Amino acid sequence: MANHVEIVEPVGLIELVKHLEQVTSAQQQQQYNSSSGMSFTTGLLLGQLSVVLLVIVCFKYLLLEDVRYGRKPRSFSNRGVSIPAPPTKPSLPSTTTILNKTFYDVYDHTPESLDWMTVLMAQAIAQYRDDSKVNNRLIKALAEALNGGVRPDWVGHIRVTELNLGEDFPVLSRARIRPADQPAGSVRAEIDIDFNDQIMLGIETSLLINWPRPRIAALPVSLVLSVVKFQATITMQFNTIDGQQHISISTLPDFDLEFGVQSLLGARTKLEDVPKVTDLITSKLRGFFIDKCVYPNGRDIAMPTFWAKRDIYAKSQSSNNIGKEQ
Repeated sequence: MANHVEIVEPVGLIELVKHLEQVTSAQQQQQYNSSSGMSFTTGLLLGQLSVVLLVIVCFKYLLLEDVRYGRKPRSFSNRGVSIPAPPTKPSLPSTTTILNKTFYDVYDHTPESLDWMTVLMAQAIAQYRDDSKVNNRLIKALAEALNGGVRPDWVGHIRVTELNLGEDFPVLSRARIRPADQPAGSVRAEIDIDFNDQIMLGIETSLLINWPRPRIAALPVSLVLSVVKFQATITMQFNTIDGQQHISISTLPDFDLEFGVQSLLGARTKLEDVPKVTDLITSKLRGFFIDKCVYPNGRDIAMPTFWAKRDIYAKSQSSNNIGKEQ
């Protein structure tokens, strides 16, 4: 049997060798690309990590200190650096500056109408009148105030029998800015007020006779007091009292205040509207109003401040620190 030997042509062998070389070259190129990509990523991560570590080391050794070692605070004076002065409170602009910037002449400016304020105040008064009628809350409050610690021992228990806050409203007009008497260079607002109505308060009590022994007798007294007319000029002025800004409200001396007094004295025999009693009560009421409300007297109202809580907290902290040092 004859043996057949397959003869490989040289051309086919050459192509096979070239194909193997191409496959080997592609594998080597893929391995090279993969290794170069991994080396780039590794280098980037190592670079970022080294920068972060450098920042942490600088922050720790340059800005922080070890709490285990109590170092004394360094004084600026030892380093030749002057300590800045504490901030001072800026001064308020002068009255002349304010008037110039607001274009207001205190001598020639025409008085302004306050119709808008009259309407707003009338609405507020109407609301208060309506609220006072709920459960007689205002009568109860007045009774508690009249029977408080200010009642003299020769006056018996006071009972409020009548309370009427009126039906009309005060009218404000002629608002103007005028120079104030004191302090020098200051100004004040002046507003005219006109009120004609009847605000009535009725009370019943007894005058106690305490001699020769306490409460030996009592004189029943029934009074109805009313304010029928009030015309005046009200002034408002800013003042500084104990370092805090206040608004002072008072009435000029040329006011007109009229009272009405109805009285009834006695138990079995009653005396009605005794002139001496009317004059006595009227003079006492006018004297009280002059002492409390007529210029140079008046009512000082503290102006609210946005920094009140912060100032109170700072003062409390300062006092606590002083107490600890002592």
